[in-house]
Amino acid sequence: MDTAELPSMAGLESLRGQIKRLVACYEADRTDGPVPAWVLPPLSCEFLRDLARCFPSPPVAFEFGSGRSTHALKTVSARMASVEHSAEWLQRTEEENTEKRPHDLSAVIPLRRCWNRLRLVESFDLKTQPQMMESLRRSNLILVDSPPNPAKREHVLFTSLQQAPVGAVIVLDDLDVRAVTRFCLRLARQNKLRFEFWKVNIDHQLGVFLKMRDARIRSRPTMREFVGTWLRA
Repeated sequence: MDTAELPSMAGLESLRGQIKRLVACYEADRTDGPVPAWVLPPLSCEFLRDLARCFPSPPVAFEFGSGRSTHALKTVSARMASVEHSAEWLQRTEEENTEKRPHDLSAVIPLRRCWNRLRLVESFDLKTQPQMMESLRRSNLILVDSPPNPAKREHVLFTSLQQAPVGAVIVLDDLDVRAVTRFCLRLARQNKLRFEFWKVNIDHQLGVFLKMRDARIRSRPTMREFVGTWLRA
């Protein structure tokens, strides 16, 4: 099984510089307008492809969700894994994808209630899926685009930040949703010594984390977030 290559400190600094320039480029060229459908739009998919090209070699990709972004990531990754809650949607994605690679993985994992920092949430419980959890730990380009309700993605983002190797880039979609912006910016702020963070406004608003150090992830939700999570569970 391919594993993400751990970068040197110089490699990390180079990657950080490339991502910073890429974000500035996309921010400068973006056009204002209505937010497209919930599927990741074309320009955001192109950003994902350009992000992958920042790595010295094709990255190992992992995706929560599937769809247009799956096709985008397969064109630039050495291998990838996809986790989807809907068997029907995953089948549709795979039928539309003409490139079949023997080492790619996909799995249907129903959303279930699990605990996240003393809060009951509905999410993917990768602890019950050791093969997919190991794939996540080996990946250096991770897209968080599911569960379908963006406000329920904090658990998946937290898991990705915790399990990803140093040098991994984690991308969160749908910061257009206020609850998503709230927990994303809080995690970025509370873990600023471990991650570089960029908020990118293209045709969707994305949050981009670059893992600089390996350490336990901090998550201290506000009372508003704590209550909101219980209400959505």
